[in-house]
Amino acid sequence: MQIITKDENKILLLIKNNMDKYPTSISYETIREILDVSETEVVDLLNSLQNKNFLKVDLNTKEVTYDNLNEEIKIVENKSELKKYMLNKTEEDAYVIIQDVISKYEGYVPRYILEGALLYGELELTPKRTYNIIVSLENKKLLNKVRRVDGEYYTI
Repeated sequence: MQIITKDENKILLLIKNNMDKYPTSISYETIREILDVSETEVVDLLNSLQNKNFLKVDLNTKEVTYDNLNEEIKIVENKSELKKYMLNKTEEDAYVIIQDVISKYEGYVPRYILEGALLYGELELTPKRTYNIIVSLENKKLLNKVRRVDGEYYTI
């Protein structure tokens, strides 16, 4: 499932509703005119949709091609809500990874191993994001920091 903003959804709906007129591609000038928004806004929205693999934008010909419009989506109000939702989603994904790592270490995992799994594992988080997620999970009482003689450990 992909999470998109209302404005991104407007573009997807425009394309879906005009499939008979534009079966394989549409110019982004047409999108801009129909939606009555600035060119920079259209380009930003199209780039965002391209990053989410809904469509492809060719900036040389100004053509938008699409073939993946039927993916399941969740619509949020704006970008700040999108970031908030994504952080929660990232926390969930990180917690699954943390549970897996802790189970491999019989209930207590060294701090550097846990951080390494988040930094260099499948999520590839930044150091700041890793720290924020660990602190958030600690605050929600889903993760506990334990000090032992030989270092800091985490447990569920």
